[in-house]
Order: sequence, then structure tokens, then C-alpha cells
Amino acid sequence: MASRIGEEIEISPVELASRLARKSKINLASGSPDPRLIPLEEIRRAYDEVIEKYKSAAFSYPGAGGQEELVKEIEMYLSKLGLNKGEDEVVVTSGAQHAMELLGKYFLEGDVIAVENPTFIETFNSLKLRSSSVIPISLDEKGIVMEQLRQMLKLVKVKLLYVIPNCHNPAGVNMSDDRRREIAELAEQYDFYVIEDDPYRPIAGEVPPPIKGYDRYGRVIYVSSFSKILAPGLRIGFILAKKEIAEKVSLLEQLDFSTSTINQYVVAMLLKNQVVTSRMGLLAGHYKRKLELMSKVLREEGFHRFNKAECGFFQLIDLEKDSWKVFQEAVKMGLSFVPAKPFFLKGGETMARLSVSVASEEEIVEGVRLLRKAVDKV
Repeated sequence: MASRIGEEIEISPVELASRLARKSKINLASGSPDPRLIPLEEIRRAYDEVIEKYKSAAFSYPGAGGQEELVKEIEMYLSKLGLNKGEDEVVVTSGAQHAMELLGKYFLEGDVIAVENPTFIETFNSLKLRSSSVIPISLDEKGIVMEQLRQMLKLVKVKLLYVIPNCHNPAGVNMSDDRRREIAELAEQYDFYVIEDDPYRPIAGEVPPPIKGYDRYGRVIYVSSFSKILAPGLRIGFILAKKEIAEKVSLLEQLDFSTSTINQYVVAMLLKNQVVTSRMGLLAGHYKRKLELMSKVLREEGFHRFNKAECGFFQLIDLEKDSWKVFQEAVKMGLSFVPAKPFFLKGGETMARLSVSVASEEEIVEGVRLLRKAVDKV
């Protein structure tokens, strides 16, 4: 018999839509970065340099916590993210989702957690499957609704709060600076921890400082990755947390040893050679232009129930009709997007997540026009 987690795990809506997107002419579903902007030559040279420098050692088992060279480069990179390492420690992971899995193992055993509604289901699942109950807190154009969060904390003891402060997936909003500051204060006041999932900051442009920057008591665990700024297939992310948490998470990492040794060296080389930091402004501008184009075309096609995404890949839109039925019609026309109901703990039946990451500008325009036709057919 399968375990409870084995029974409850389901295919994510992103994976389902992405599978169908492979057969679709226009892909507004994918969460991968624009393949046209992956720095292939720089990555190839980095592999060559790493093999030349480290020889067979580049292919050895990885050590728990991360290769020393990469940890040092990430510590220097933190200042570009608006962070100061201080007394905290860095743990290298196989992307942000591996980080979430490790943190779920460390923190949760039938505990109560709180989460934005909507949230990113693929990273959130690692927490949900190890919790006893999940409390949804609404989002608005400035991020998590603090009035709801404060009221909930007065009534319920929670272990973790999971938030995506920048370029929210799927909502596209940025959390305001005053809400970030207050979350850090509430975490100490009500004795809970915050997981700040921040993979989009390197491509976000001008956004407020991380919640972690307001963390005076070690209550905030910062998670990020190099998937959006470099390439997701490298599978390199990291956690920044106070020493006792970082040390335990490193020990948990010994259970899988999944973080590639050579890829750690390659990302360290790319950081050292300034490839990562040199791309931040370029990618922020690139995705902002795509999002602005999508917003413009949505309005032209008669869609008005959405908050304009500020950065990142995604635009969340209310289709005002069952989004799964619209999706089925859209796929027939060669368009794929993500019906967003699974991102919501409450509501979301008519919501859709549209992505600008993989599609060209021409495909964004045509995709929105096909979406209009699919909505009209339902």
C-alpha cells in the first residue's frame, strides 16, 4: 500500500498543460525561461574551464551543503539581491523545488501552515503534503492581505508562512515594502517561520528589499535559484538561513546527494565571470516588454479582469468562464495555457495563468486572439 503522500500526490496543472503544450502551436503555459536567451556559449565555455581546472574531481560525489567554491560565490552574489549574509549560512540545492522539499522535511510533521491564495502549486506541494492543514490568505495588487494574516494569527498557531514576494507565480504581483517589513515582525511576535521563495528577483528589475533583509531573529528562510537567470536544467538553487537550520538542512541533503557536482562548479564559474549579474537588467527588460505586450493585447481582445503583472513570466486573468472548459477548446485551436484553479485553495474556477516566457511576441498576440475565440465558444 502507498503512503499517505503517495496516495495524495497528483500531477501538477503546470506539468499537465506543458505536456499538452508540446503538441500545441502556441505555448502560453510553460514556466521555463525564454530559450532564445539561455547563454549557451557562456555555459559551454564554463564547462570547458571547469573540466580543465578540476579534471575528474568535477564528476565526484557532491558534498552536503554545496561545493565551497559555489558557496563563496553565492555569498558575494547576495549583495546583488539586496541581502547581507551576516551570521546566516548558505545551503546549495538542486533548484528551488529541492530546497522546498528539504525545508518541508525539516520543519513539518502534521503542522499547520499558511499560504497565499493563489500560490505556486509545484513548490507548495512539498509543504502541503507534510502539513495537517493549510490556511489560505488572499492576495491583492500589493501582495498578501495583511488584515487577513493578522486576524488568522490571532486565532491559529501556524508553523510556517510560505510567500512569493516578487513576480508572483501565478498572480504576477510584487509585495509592497511595508508588508514585507510587517511579515518579519509578525513572525517573531507569533512564533512562526517564513519561507521566502524568491527565484524571480534576478530578473525582476526594481523591487523592494527581501523580507529576509528585515529579519532580526532568524525567522525568515530565503530560497532562490539560478533557473530564471541562467537555465533551469542546471538545477542549482540555494537556501539562506540561520546556522542551526542550515546545518540540519545540509544533513537532510545527505539523503539524496542530488545536486550535481559539475553543475555547481559551472555556476560558480559563471558567477565569478560576471555572467549572472551582467544578464539581470537585460532579462528584466525583456520579460517586462513581453508582459506589457500581453496586457495590451488582452485589453484589445476584450479581457479586462486582471491586474497587470509587474515582472516575471506570468499574467493571471479571470476568463469569467470555467477555465478548464476554455482550455479544452483552446487546445483544439493549437493554444496551451494553465487553468489556474489548482493554484487556489479557495476559488479560482475561472482563472487562467498565461505565460510570456517561451512564446515570441508574435505568438503572444496570436495566442491571446485564440484565447478570445476559445472563451467565446464555451
